[in-house]
This record gives sequence, C-alpha cells and structure tokens, in this order.
Amino acid sequence: MAGPFSRLLSARPGLRLLALAGAGSLTAGILLRPESVGAAAAERRRLYPPSAEYPDLRKHNNCMASHLTPAVYARLCDKTTPTGWTLDQCIQTGVDNPGHPFIKTVGMVAGDEETYEVFAELFDPVIQERHNGYDPRTMKHTTDLDASK
Repeated sequence: MAGPFSRLLSARPGLRLLALAGAGSLTAGILLRPESVGAAAAERRRLYPPSAEYPDLRKHNNCMASHLTPAVYARLCDKTTPTGWTLDQCIQTGVDNPGHPFIKTVGMVAGDEETYEVFAELFDPVIQERHNGYDPRTMKHTTDLDASK
C-alpha cells in the first residue's frame, strides 16, 4: 500500500511539498481545537500575582473601569470559559481605550455566551449600570417583534 503512494510522491517533488503542507495544517487544526486551548489555559501557572497584572484604570472612563476592583480581578483572572475566553480578553478593549470624559462606554466585550456566567461578578454590575438598573439575574427581557405597533 505504501508502494504506490511513495512512487507518486517521488515522481513529483511539488506534490511532496503539498502533502507536507496538508499534514502540517491538519496537525495545527488538531492542536488548536477550543477544547485543547481551554485546557491549556486552565493548567497555565501565573508567573506574577494578580495584583501585578491588574491594569491601571485610574484615568479610564468606562463602566468596566468603575466596577473592576483588584479583588474582583484576583477572583476572576484565572477563570476561562469552555472555549478558552479569559477575563483579560474581555477587558482588553476597555484597557486600550480609556474613553472620553463626557461619554461613558461599556469598556468590555463578551467572547461567547458562557462569558456572562463565568464572569458574572463583573458583567452583572456593568449591565445594571449601562441599562438603567436591569438585573440579568432576576429580570426577564420581553421581546415584541410586532411590526404593526
């Protein structure tokens, strides 16, 4: 069985390179599955304490900066969602963009739907502030798609 395949590869050098690239792509796809990324992030050890990695948010004007304390960051920084989304990824946009003094933005994003559950300690107060007291734990949003109104 290996005879015809090896003869085919030896006859065409370009085909050998193509087969090698295909095998590399397959291997990379297997190694970078979300399950393996989440497992690797969960097993990762921090080199520094959470207080050393806490971002400087003193001059930031967004909802995330007003609710993210060093204690909340320390509790949530090692958690990941099942797809590998971390707290640092959620808050990166708010860290990079301090905001305008007169316009208060959200300052964070949810990477997947599990983000709201895993990082609820930070997301719930931000949602309450941004949506005028709407509590995602106790209230239910009613959807009315009636176009005649």
